[in-house]
Amino acid sequence: MMYRHLPRRLRLGGVTIADGGIWRSRAALSQRTLRYLVPRHPPQPNRHHHANASSLVLSSSASSSSSLFGAWKRNATQQQQERFISFTQPMLSQEMEYEGVPPDVAKLINTHAKKVQTPVSLQALMRTGRGEFLDKHFEDAAVEKHTATELVLMQVASFLRRELPIRLAHRIQDLEKVPLMKDMQSVKEVKQLYIQSFLELLEFDKKIVNADQEAAFSRLVEGIYERHSRVLVQMAKGAYEFRNHIAAEKGMNAKDVFAKMEETHDFLDRFYLCRIGIRVLIGQYLALRQPPVDHYVGIICSVTSPYEIVKRAIDDAAFMCTRKYGDAPEVIMSGRLDLTFPYVPTHLHYIMLELLKNSMRATVEWHGPDADFPPIKVIIADGSDNEDVVIKVSDEGGGIPRSNVKKIWSYLFTTADPSIQEGMVGVNNNEAVDHGIDSPLAGLGYGLPISRSYCRYFGGDLSIMSMEGYGTDAFVYLARLGNSKEPVPI
Repeated sequence: MMYRHLPRRLRLGGVTIADGGIWRSRAALSQRTLRYLVPRHPPQPNRHHHANASSLVLSSSASSSSSLFGAWKRNATQQQQERFISFTQPMLSQEMEYEGVPPDVAKLINTHAKKVQTPVSLQALMRTGRGEFLDKHFEDAAVEKHTATELVLMQVASFLRRELPIRLAHRIQDLEKVPLMKDMQSVKEVKQLYIQSFLELLEFDKKIVNADQEAAFSRLVEGIYERHSRVLVQMAKGAYEFRNHIAAEKGMNAKDVFAKMEETHDFLDRFYLCRIGIRVLIGQYLALRQPPVDHYVGIICSVTSPYEIVKRAIDDAAFMCTRKYGDAPEVIMSGRLDLTFPYVPTHLHYIMLELLKNSMRATVEWHGPDADFPPIKVIIADGSDNEDVVIKVSDEGGGIPRSNVKKIWSYLFTTADPSIQEGMVGVNNNEAVDHGIDSPLAGLGYGLPISRSYCRYFGGDLSIMSMEGYGTDAFVYLARLGNSKEPVPI
């Protein structure tokens, strides 16, 4: 199985998001963006005009519901319904104020946060990438002037130009509203990063009507993609700072306090799930601009092999375990080893790597580094009538106490040594990346909940069953049809 050959910074999960160096963003704030950030200067209107704008006209007909653009090319009735919703939910996205943000920028954020986000599905991403919806959006004259690839890229870029500011605005509001955690320095830095990207997108032309504009837009979003590659670690640092703050303020067991803060947990679930969505949309667009690879549509492989993905995850997890303990348990695979289905390989790799390294660590620590380890078992199950592809990971690593089962889904529950956590928090931001084999076997505690978010993004799930004193079974459910829309929260 060959992975999609993307630039190293474009890998979404796995081990090569920023493999081999420190990526520095080329997207510096322009003078116009700086004017947004200075309170005494109001934002300037967009003065970009294009003589050839009429060469590309979006069709006024309603789009297919499975198209990327179906939800935002609405008819008059739908627009009226949205206005009604905005009036009947006055507290949902009101004129919030944001710490350190000028009023004019806050108004832009609030305006976009009132707009509805557009969920997509795996099938919609694939069909749009293949150009199946071009006839629904372009006039014949526009089709004659551009190649099919150019039209697909302009179509996806136009969607992102509208959709990304809306999604970023929702997350900026969420970052501003979350109690206590919003005051952590790492969280403040993430909020400023989102505001910067939000303003850069608004600064770009509203309509992308030719290949040159599309190329310029791709450079903009690639810079945003690079700059946001460390947000996962940065937010984990914020949660770590939050736990220490609670411990200092209340003088009690911070893990238990954190586990009970449902509002904070809900916020982190929303944030990470939405972040996956943003990176999938940008990653898919940038991958479509790369030379074609057999069986791939962007980042989606139409013949993803769980067997091949798990084999690679086993190698990576064994490397990490051997580096830490000097040895690693054997992994035995069985079931539908010949199975293939459409999926994002990097997502599946990240999920399996997290589960396997957890199982290996538990097995070695439970039996001792000099023992003969019982094997870890991976079973791949699927049938022609099954709605899910299911992967089971079983270990004999001593299990999890029943009182801790709920805590494993907390973004701060970890059994890692405190010195390891402190070391990860102290890593330079330019060197910290989302996923990699350079990280320790246990770190800031977001591996399992993020893995569950990856599963849920395309309609699957992740569950854990444990028998204390014996071992743990993890079940990965992956929707095989790919028609579930992403669960975009408000």
